[in-house]
Parts: sequence; structure tokens; C-alpha cells
Amino acid sequence: MTLGKLSQLVLRNVARSKKNFLMSGIGIVVGISTFVFFTGLAEGIKDVVLGRIFLVDQVEVVQKKFDTGLTQSDSLFGLGGTRPLDRGVVEELRALEGVREVFPKMKFTFPTRGYGGKALFGRDIWAEIIADGIEPALVKDEIEHPEAFRDWEADIACTQVGDCPDGRTCEAGVCTRAACVYTEETRLTACAGESYCAEDTGKCETPVPFIVSNHLLELYNGSLATALSGGDSKMPKLSKSTVMGFQLNVTLGKSFLGRSTRSKPITRRIKLVGFSDKAITVGVTMPIDYVRRFNRMFSGEESAATYHSIIVKVQDQTVVPQIVKAVRDKGFELADSTENAERAAEIIKTVESVFALISFVIVGIAAINISQMFFMLIYQRKREIGVLRAVGASRNDVRLIILGEALLIGLVGGGAGAGAGYGLSVLADWVAGRLPEFPYKPETFFAFPPWVWLAAVGGAAVFCLFGAFFPANAAARQEPAAALTQ
Repeated sequence: MTLGKLSQLVLRNVARSKKNFLMSGIGIVVGISTFVFFTGLAEGIKDVVLGRIFLVDQVEVVQKKFDTGLTQSDSLFGLGGTRPLDRGVVEELRALEGVREVFPKMKFTFPTRGYGGKALFGRDIWAEIIADGIEPALVKDEIEHPEAFRDWEADIACTQVGDCPDGRTCEAGVCTRAACVYTEETRLTACAGESYCAEDTGKCETPVPFIVSNHLLELYNGSLATALSGGDSKMPKLSKSTVMGFQLNVTLGKSFLGRSTRSKPITRRIKLVGFSDKAITVGVTMPIDYVRRFNRMFSGEESAATYHSIIVKVQDQTVVPQIVKAVRDKGFELADSTENAERAAEIIKTVESVFALISFVIVGIAAINISQMFFMLIYQRKREIGVLRAVGASRNDVRLIILGEALLIGLVGGGAGAGAGYGLSVLADWVAGRLPEFPYKPETFFAFPPWVWLAAVGGAAVFCLFGAFFPANAAARQEPAAALTQ
């Protein structure tokens, strides 16, 4: 029997028994819609939890906490994992198999406070500043203007004056910062453009660029704005566009809690240039070279050479376990965020598996129902099958007709179920959109990778074929003479 004739027979048979096929397909639609809805929800949660809150494509290495069971001589010789994170460790980690990139992070090791923001908040805000530094390359694909997040105090190559920012002059192929005389009254007006007169260098410096975490803005709008408001003074809700370019004065080496004894405090200007989930959760993140220089100034050379953590980005998530083992074998620990990410990934996989199991149970019950329906149809079509065999249809032809009908139910039911599941996700997003804003609230709670649709339609077809397999074999074994005499 040709494919064309087989298709015609299948369509004709389905059309004759629309009610039976419709009732059998309902179970498939319910099961597949459940599978698509819950799988899309699990994938969406995974994108938020593992893509924003935790990151599973990287591990963060920290220095191992001191083991109090060690002797003093052990600690002096660096035993027990008390080895500091330095450039040598960075190179060791970079050499591990499966590592794509390595990015060190360095925190301020001295007190700092910030003040300003009257234009944005309506009044000056004073606060302790928590800051760290990262390599600009770590966030180059995340912030809108990556060229702004750089070390502006490093040499900038030029061929003409137009290549230089903030009124710098081009001398000997390098942008030269103008000299200035610092006073508290003229420090912001003594230089061209956005540059200001820095008291420690005596030159016109570009504001230190910084980025903040997306979570910080959500935290401010969700909690801090209300907490900081009082009486008739209300703190405004902020968006990324309103705060971009925001500048703040920071006093390095002095805060409300104390001051550095190594060097005189200085005032610098910092400017917000972007948002990134790689930034410190509560605080500001600068290019690491600034942090290194400031640590050297206020805390000494050792602080300028020691990192507080190292980000190790992996080539593939499957190599994370071996990277983790190698890190621990070297005597280092993982940051809490990495361990939490591993636990979160395991929990999400478990939940996703439970959702999938529930969906497949529903589809499996539908497949049993389809099997019973085909047994009933075969009994009703005994004479018809006998006629088909008598006019030359082979047993394989009869088998293919039954399986073709089941495949059609699976494809149509699977497609309808996938559409219904997607429709439910749109409805759920619409309802969620009317909920109050909360931290980490995504634009959508669902994500549908291409494999979800293939699994939905393909799974429905496979289950239907499985349900019709035994009835199809029973129909194919019928003898024409016996069928026609009944």
C-alpha cells in the first residue's frame, strides 16, 4: 500500500469515528499541556535562580578559613589551606582543564564613606561604602557602555587631541591629564568636562566608574525607599535610566567607623556607568586597578597583591564538579554562592523531574485509554478488516493503518496540548503581572527551549503509538475468512 493511499484511509477512518478519537485525545491534550506548562515554569525558574540569583557556569574560589587545630608552625608554613589568593593562584586556576576564563576580585581593605545625591534624592545621603573591584572584561557583555568601565588613570593612547577625554592633551602618543591646584571649593570646577581635581594626584581625573548589582536597585525600590522616607520627605522610586550617570563623592581612608592610619584620607568622585549581576550585591564595584592602587595607598603592598576571591568561568557546566574538586585539592574553598548554586540546581532538577513524571503519568493513562479504544474499534471493524485482507491488504498494511490513526491522534493531541500549555503560561504571566513588585521578579516566569516542543509533540506521538501497538498486532493477525463469516 502506498503512503498516499495509507494516508487517505487513516484520515477517512478518523473522520468516521470523530467522537471516539476526540475522547481519546483529551487525555493526551491534558497530559501534554501539563508537561509544557510545568516544564516551562521549571525552565523559567531555572533562568532566574541559576541565571540571576546563582550562577552555575562559574565557581568562585575563596581562601580556606584558618583551621584552629593547626599548630603555629603549620600556619607559618602555609599548611591547612591558609595560602593567600594572588597572581600565582590565578595562573594555576587558569591552567586547569575545562577553565575558560579566570577573573580575580579584590575588596577595599580600608574604611570608606560616601556622600551626595541631592539632585537625585532631594537631599544629601551619607553612608558607609562597601566596594570591590573586578576585571572590566568580566562584564563587557552585560553593561550598555562597556567602554566607560575602565581604568581612566592608566595611559590612554592617542594620535590627536580629539582622541583624549575630558580635555586631556595628546603628548608623545599618550593622553596627558592636566595639572590642577586642589581646593575644596574649586575641585569640581577647576577641570574641563566631567573631570575633577584630585587632591592626591594634583591632576584632572575622570570620575572613577562603578557598576552596581541589579538586585541593589530592586532592594532599594522594594524596601530602602520606604525605610528612608520619613514625615513629608519621601524617597523616590528609581529606574536604571534615572540613575545612570549618577555621581557621588567618596572619602577614602575614613568612615563613621574609623580611619586608616597609613595615609591621609582623600576625596574622590565616582560615577555609575552600568548594572551587572557580577557586581557586589550591596555596594559598588570598580575596575580592579583602582582598588589595587587604593589598597596599596591605605593598607599596604600585601593588600594590593591579595584577592578576596577568584571567579573561574568554565567551558561547560558538566565540568563544574571536576573544577570544584581541583580547587579543593589545592587547599581552597568555594564561596557560599557557588555551593548554594549547586544545591539550587539539584533542587530545581528534582522539581523538574517530578513535574515531568506527573505529566507522563497522565499521558500514560491516556495511552491505556487509547489502547482500549482501538481494541473496541478493531472489534467493530472485524468485517472491514476482513474485506481489506481479502482484496489484497497485507498484515503489515492493516498494522500500519491502525498505527497511522494513533500517530495522527498523537500529533494533533500533542500540538493542541502544547498550545494549551503555552496559553496557560501566558495567562499565568498576565496574572503575575498584576502582583506588586518584588526582588528578582522576572518579566516572565516561563522559558520554552526548542526541545520542550519537540518533547511534547514527539512524546505524545510515541505514547499513542505504544498504546495502539498491541491492538494493531491483534488486527493484523485476524484471518480474512474468519472475520467475514462472523
